[in-house]
Amino acid sequence: MKKTIVVLCISVFILSFFGCDNVKRVLAPKPEPTVKVGFVVAGQRVTYPNGAEMAVTEINEQGGLFGMPVELIGHINKEAVLDVSVQLAETMIVDDGIVALIGPNRSSHAAVVGPVAQKHRIPMVTTTATNPTVTQAGDFVFMASFTDSFQGAVMAQFAKMELGLTTAAIITRKGDLYTEGISEFFATNFDMLGGTVALHEFFEDGTTDFTDQLTRIADMQPDALFTAGFVQDIASITQQARAIPMQNSNGEPTIFLGADSWDSILLFNDENAEIEGSYFSGHFSPETDEPNARAFVDTYESVYDSTPTGGVAVSYDAVKLLYEAILRADSLDPEAIRDQLAATENYVGATSVLRYNENRQPAKSAVIFTITNGEKQFYKQIDP
Repeated sequence: MKKTIVVLCISVFILSFFGCDNVKRVLAPKPEPTVKVGFVVAGQRVTYPNGAEMAVTEINEQGGLFGMPVELIGHINKEAVLDVSVQLAETMIVDDGIVALIGPNRSSHAAVVGPVAQKHRIPMVTTTATNPTVTQAGDFVFMASFTDSFQGAVMAQFAKMELGLTTAAIITRKGDLYTEGISEFFATNFDMLGGTVALHEFFEDGTTDFTDQLTRIADMQPDALFTAGFVQDIASITQQARAIPMQNSNGEPTIFLGADSWDSILLFNDENAEIEGSYFSGHFSPETDEPNARAFVDTYESVYDSTPTGGVAVSYDAVKLLYEAILRADSLDPEAIRDQLAATENYVGATSVLRYNENRQPAKSAVIFTITNGEKQFYKQIDP
């Protein structure tokens, strides 16, 4: 009889212990629910998250989404390793429960992350990824920037029709989706307009001495040199080309042309870069007078004490495009969001989107900059 009482007492003690623990768990405050949005940046574009964060702040100041604040889960893949971007996307979708993914910014990364978003049927809006193949992953992948097919045509037409250049050479970083793509689009359009591509040289990632390629180009005496590379490439190429010196058949300095990868404060602050008088295309000019874009610039400058680049502007817009699609869908259902992204018309933010085509690529303007006294200056806007 005594043994039975002891066992019963122990049982009561154990039940009481677990009962108290359960009470503690019930009384513990639950974390506030949020609408989670993922954000991925590859490379050294460390200011791009600022644009996305500013958009999220504005959304939360307006009440968030469906009574919940929006939470930006951002990651910077500084080494720009493709597998890292893929793993970040997979982790945010599976473990963090994001409702959508913003980015990546590089075309090569967007091309491999897109299939991850498509597999999980999560809407993805790239930022400055411009190669048109990035949306081939499927109907959940959208672009917030113009395509290189448009950007390449813009720069070719500008060179031939406005600057009156008849010959061009091209130097391209080999093995990158963006650099090889924009070079091809520029060359094809320049040729169609009656221009001549005198020579197309390539270099490997990590190259610092471009003497051989630039010497062969200089022998052709081109009117223009179109450089398709990243910031560290552009600074060295322009410096070494001027040292040769590279000139056209009239003995005038060859004009340097580029695309949106030139739009970086790292390039303008590089004392070795010889970019004075160059022209390049970009997504956005901070000199804009459009009211919404002007408000974006003024707010950004007051918060971050710096001027936003095109990549920052497009990162802001990618979040706002998603936000407006969710509002129209009145739902966090991925398919409803996807459908409303596709239905976007006349979006006006830091940049503008007229509409999306059947490949989920936007119709939008590009701007052309020139570099004067070491600083980029707005030259003109080219509408689609």
